[in-house]
Amino acid sequence: MSPTTFSSPRTTTITADGLIFDLDGTLISSLEATEKIYTRYCDQFGMDPAPVLAGCHGIPTLQVLHMFYPASTHTIDFANQMEQDALAELNGLKVIPGADSLLRNLPPLKWSIFTSGMPMLALPRMKHLGLPIPQVFVTPKNITNGKPHPEGYVLAAQLMGLEAARCVVFEDAVAGVNAGRDSGAVVVGIRTLLTDKQLKDAGAAYTVRDMTKVVVSSNSNGTLMATIDEA
Repeated sequence: MSPTTFSSPRTTTITADGLIFDLDGTLISSLEATEKIYTRYCDQFGMDPAPVLAGCHGIPTLQVLHMFYPASTHTIDFANQMEQDALAELNGLKVIPGADSLLRNLPPLKWSIFTSGMPMLALPRMKHLGLPIPQVFVTPKNITNGKPHPEGYVLAAQLMGLEAARCVVFEDAVAGVNAGRDSGAVVVGIRTLLTDKQLKDAGAAYTVRDMTKVVVSSNSNGTLMATIDEA
């Protein structure tokens, strides 16, 4: 059974059993740090960074290496080293407006995170910014197939004891939107990286400017009601 929606000219209220969030570009802004690291490694190999920066968002580091970088980089060790370098880049990290207050008001085990960043990178960034950490936190270490495959979103829902088709996914990148859509969830796109049209073309049902445009409440039986303002 899919989530129920109630619409007005500017807002839509979705009833669902749980919420699953991407991290980078959805809850935190890490674009500056991410692009700095990928550009540095492009320079190391004499590569044009433009294709990498256009295609790296929302995808696990090892997957990006396989897509764009020389074969010598296609190892877990190299991906770990790149993420260690990224961990040192804390300048420019910011909380997406509205994310902190939204997360702090959600019931435990009604929300989770599925990120393409490894725990060694994702968790320290969240702690640095003071964001709450959910009980269910899925990373590439927990799955076989990264985004755009839906495995991570299906797993996050299962670990909350829910079905992905009864959840709402929040995403900012094409690969993540594809993953959320294919999991069966309703996808809300965050316009931090892409336009409304780009996100909806990828499969988002709705888009918002940032998390200040999302209001969540719950009723007596635990069902969540997420009001989405697309303005």
